[in-house]
Amino acid sequence: MKRLLQIICMMLTLALILSALSGALAAAPAKTWACLNCGAESPEAEGACVLCHTPRGVWKCAFCGTRNIANGCSRCNAVKDGSLHHLVTVGVWQEERMLEAWGAVCALALENQPEAVLARGRYFEKGMICPQDTAQALSCYEAAGRLGSAEAYLQLGRLYDGSNLVETNYGKALENYQKAANLGSAEALWYLGNLYEKGDGVEQDFAKALDFYQQAAELGDVDSWMSVANLYAQGLGVEADPATALKYYKTAAEANSALACDYLGYLYMTGEIVEADPAKGLEWYRKAADLGNARAMFALGYAYQTGQGVEVDQDLALTWYEKAALAGNAQAATAFLASWNE
Repeated sequence: MKRLLQIICMMLTLALILSALSGALAAAPAKTWACLNCGAESPEAEGACVLCHTPRGVWKCAFCGTRNIANGCSRCNAVKDGSLHHLVTVGVWQEERMLEAWGAVCALALENQPEAVLARGRYFEKGMICPQDTAQALSCYEAAGRLGSAEAYLQLGRLYDGSNLVETNYGKALENYQKAANLGSAEALWYLGNLYEKGDGVEQDFAKALDFYQQAAELGDVDSWMSVANLYAQGLGVEADPATALKYYKTAAEANSALACDYLGYLYMTGEIVEADPAKGLEWYRKAADLGNARAMFALGYAYQTGQGVEVDQDLALTWYEKAALAGNAQAATAFLASWNE
């Protein structure tokens, strides 16, 4: 009888083990692969995409457009991995290539490549190719952050920092900016400074703001010198010092900050902080315009229209208004149309 009970207990134990294994197998997600053409996932056993029927492994070269199956492009010799990573890191920021990049994003995200998981979050956040889904975007950014992406934590910080896509939560914004900063993000340091300057979610502290701005600038975020200069110009956290403010504005401008070049143009045109010097103002505006600053392009158009520091030249005014409008300045578009119709 004792022997029989032992056998029954062993059988019950074995049954429990088998049941647990069966449940685990049932719960485990089926392995899939992502189509490099359309991004759809197909079962591991399938040799072609279940959606677009593209054979597994076929890829389109990001550099010459040739379709390939081998690891090297038959036309330009580009390597498959290099092509896919180019699409993920560059293509997703180019509106005309977003659809083309989607397959690479999905495939590399399935392999837990942080830049691809980050890019997938951006697609969901912006509603590009796929429907806008903020929850999915947050999930992707969190996953990319765990994989070591500073940019992902920066994006999470921005979402919680009054983005209107999620409920504002300055505590979470601060936490994610700090994580990004810990991973070396200079931009995240600027955002931390901005929180302390405004007192959003933290006690307002201009000295801390200045410290974060300086750290960001020294790590290469040249626009942060603008924020340092602004604090000196306004006397926030430090004694007001126009000369030091001007020095930092010039530091930013000489490091090719379009914002700083534009602002120096404004300072010299108006005589704030420095003695008015329209010639220098126009010089800085031109540098800002060369760096793509639309507001500086508009300012140049206005200068030529009204004769500020230059002779009136309606043709040049129209040229600069047009450039500014095409660069996104709505005020320039209005001025261009008004001048054109005169």
